[in-house]
Amino acid sequence: MNKLLLLTTIFLLGLASKINAQSPLPIHVGIKGGSNYSELPVSDGFSSKHAFGYFGGAMARFDFKRFYIQNEILYSKKSSKIEKTSGTGSKNAKWKSIDIPLVIGYKVIDLSALNVRVFGGGVYSYVLDENFSSLNQLKDSYKKFDKSNIGYQVGAGIEMWKFTVDFIYQGGLNNVSKQFSSKPNSFNVSVGYFFL
Repeated sequence: MNKLLLLTTIFLLGLASKINAQSPLPIHVGIKGGSNYSELPVSDGFSSKHAFGYFGGAMARFDFKRFYIQNEILYSKKSSKIEKTSGTGSKNAKWKSIDIPLVIGYKVIDLSALNVRVFGGGVYSYVLDENFSSLNQLKDSYKKFDKSNIGYQVGAGIEMWKFTVDFIYQGGLNNVSKQFSSKPNSFNVSVGYFFL
């Protein structure tokens, strides 16, 4: 059984590299991770500020000359500093999510060992867990927290050989709760590596 799995893996890797070398639409697969600086806007006696989090996952890119489509699946942990407007202290609201961005990009500079890119598109987020336990008043407001959210991304990136560095702004298009207006946003910096 293990030999069959090994042979199948070798065959698939060989096929993928052959497709990658011959296809007019090269496919690239890799991993990426980084940090986010997120904010969850709130109201009702609170103010919010950006706080640090992290993310990591896999990415796949489909190239067509200078244009490309890139899809990712990322596990994200985000945080936002929440303060009472009365100034009596602050806490961090934290939430974990699966983010699935889909962007269209353009290579402004496209050389064999270096490219500079701009991109934009949408992102679907599903909240796995949120922690407002230390903010009882805020937790009551978020009882109807909408776990599915749709947003957008815009950004720029640099690629050298198989390594990538991206700078991204991500904003929400819908509120995280039907009870009040609150659209999360974040600034992301990531490092990635294409192994295929």
